[in-house]
This record gives sequence, structure tokens and C-alpha cells, in this order.
Amino acid sequence: MRLIARFLNPADPAWHGTIDQLWQHLGAPRNPELLPPHFVKSTFPRMGGMVATIDVHQRLAGVGLLFPRAIAADGTRSYTLRLHEFDQQLDNDLLRAAFHPTPVIIYRPRDRQTFAPLAPRPAGIWIGPPQADDLPAIAALYREVWNSQPYPTDLFSAEFGPGTALAATVDGQLAGFLLGFFRFGGAPNAPEALAIESQVMAVDPAYRGHGLATRLKREQARDALARGLHCIQWTVDPLQLPNALLNFNRLHAVAGTFVRGYYPVHNALNLVTASRFIITWLPASAHGRLGLTDGGERLTLADLPGVAVLNDGPQPLPAPDDPPAIAIAIPPDWTALQRRDLALATAWRDATDALFAAWIGWEAGKYVIYTVARDPAGNHYLIGRPAGLWMWEE
Repeated sequence: MRLIARFLNPADPAWHGTIDQLWQHLGAPRNPELLPPHFVKSTFPRMGGMVATIDVHQRLAGVGLLFPRAIAADGTRSYTLRLHEFDQQLDNDLLRAAFHPTPVIIYRPRDRQTFAPLAPRPAGIWIGPPQADDLPAIAALYREVWNSQPYPTDLFSAEFGPGTALAATVDGQLAGFLLGFFRFGGAPNAPEALAIESQVMAVDPAYRGHGLATRLKREQARDALARGLHCIQWTVDPLQLPNALLNFNRLHAVAGTFVRGYYPVHNALNLVTASRFIITWLPASAHGRLGLTDGGERLTLADLPGVAVLNDGPQPLPAPDDPPAIAIAIPPDWTALQRRDLALATAWRDATDALFAAWIGWEAGKYVIYTVARDPAGNHYLIGRPAGLWMWEE
């Protein structure tokens, strides 16, 4: 018996429909072993992941998700092959031969899984690797926060080998979690380096205000640095003020990439086009290292001489050539605005999308978002400065 692996092309116009069809064949949405299709369609290929179908005698026998795992000294990339089989278990040697010369470590979601040893957590706030007993609470918290099917909890296992697997407890009770994957590249100054894709985080609403999100992200960065990884990326809605304050003012991450309609989703948090910043945190750089310590200071527009304010709500404003800094206003509560006035929310999205597309980028002449500032009336602005070496210098 010979297995044939065929890699799917995310640039194919039929990509989204093909993923939907495969997920239906695999039992979506009832199959808890499947990752959310919007992740597979959008972030997965951007982080270097690949989707492959596996045929036996011209019959579909399985689907494989190749997650980035490592880069060898000679530059060879290896993957974790997350395997979904249909009616029979495929032979491992035949699978490796089918994917040759791509090195793969075969992983089945139903294989034996190990987590951190069971042990009591101390009083107060604790952050560390999750135990098996945490998994039901992690899935429940995801449903509460995101109102959708959770990421499979086997992704936290040692056998799958995630880039980040963290749980946060308060007095022994699960209060948050953070899951990340390895990715190939990320920072424009290191396009071939192994990095971290910080995919999903949630904090129990009952424990917000304790700085758990900041603590989880900082622990992720310290772990990455200890393994020699200097770049962490994730996506964020640019109009969500709380996320902007966390990402830019506390963590000192930056946004140099904007994608309109990044996710093909429509839900309670995305009633309009799901546009996204790609956030890049370089915790070994002089700028990014500031995010490992307490902070969160908020500038005022008066602290930024010559700053060009580019919009008044959803209305664009004229701007001078080559200002020393730019300021783009965002709503105070984006989620509530979408629910209250969909037409106004759509106008905000369209106006800010146009500004981000025109102004944000890594290349010379573009700007990188790096902090949040406010004006005397309490309005908040994303602040950009010209792209340059300040982003990378260590």
C-alpha cells in the first residue's frame, strides 16, 4: 500500500471552501479534535503551517495539519503532523515516506497525552504549565469568553509540543490560560528564525483587573527567550482599546502589518469586517524589553510634538507630509458600539481600515504603531512612529 500526500495551496481561490469541505468530512462542528476552521484558513498558513490530504488508492484516507516545530542548523524545517484519519489507522513508516523529504513527527489527537504533574497550586496568583485536571475548565472558559467551540485541549500536551502552554490560577482556581504555537519567521529582520505564534488567551471575567493577561504574556516571553526565541506574534482587532493598552503600553509590542478582513468570521465580537493588526513583540530588543517589567504609562497628544491626528471618529482628516508621529482615533468600547449602532461601527471600520492600509508598514515611509495616547477629552489614539532600527536594536 502506498500513501500519497498532497499539499493544499492557501493562495488557491477555493482555499476557504476546501477547508470547509474537509472539516465537514471530519465531522465538524461536532468533532472536538478539530481546530477552528477560521484559524486554519487564516493564521495557520501565515505561520508556516501546511494542510495536506492523504490518499490511499485514490481515496481520501486522512487530513494532516503540519505545524512548525523546529529549524535545524542547516535550515531544514521540521513539523508536527497532526493527523486526522477516516476509517483506518495509517502506517507511520508509510506516512513518513509520503511526506519525504519533509521531516514530520506524527501525532494523533487520541494518542497518549501527558501534562504537568498533579500538584496543589499556591495561594494567590500562580502561572505555570497546565495539569490534566485544568483541561475541562480551560475549555469552559474558552466557551464563556469566545462563545464558540474551544481549541482542542490536547494541544497543551507534551506530545503535541506547543510553543506555549500556560494556565493561571487564583487561590487554586483556574482564572486564565494562554496557548501558542511555533512559527517560521515573524519579524522582518529575522524571516527564517523560529518564533512563537501566540494564538489564544482568555481570562475569567471574575478575575479581570488582576493583571493576569499581562502576566501570562510576560511568562510566555520569558519562556521564549530562555529557549533562544526572540519574536512573538499574534493578531488583534485594532479597534479594541483594552487590547491596545495591553499590547502597546504594557508589553511594548508593535504593529507593522495590517490585514483587512483577516478572519472570515461573523460573531458577537465581529459584527463587521474582522480586520486585524499582526502584533510583533521582540522582548530581546531595547524597546520590547520594557514590556517585561511593570509599566502601562499613557501619553497625551501634548507629549508628541508635531503629531498628525488622522481622523475625527469615522471622518478622515487632512495630514501633512512625513509627520514625526501619527495618531489614529479608536472607539472607547468597540464591542458595545457594534451592538448599539452597526452602521456607525461599519463607518468606523471602513475609515480606520483605509488609514491603516495607507500608513502602517515596516518599510521606509510607513509607520509602526507602538503606543496608545489620549487627548484632554479622554479620547484614545493609536500612535505610530516611522519604521526604523529602533524596532530591532538590542
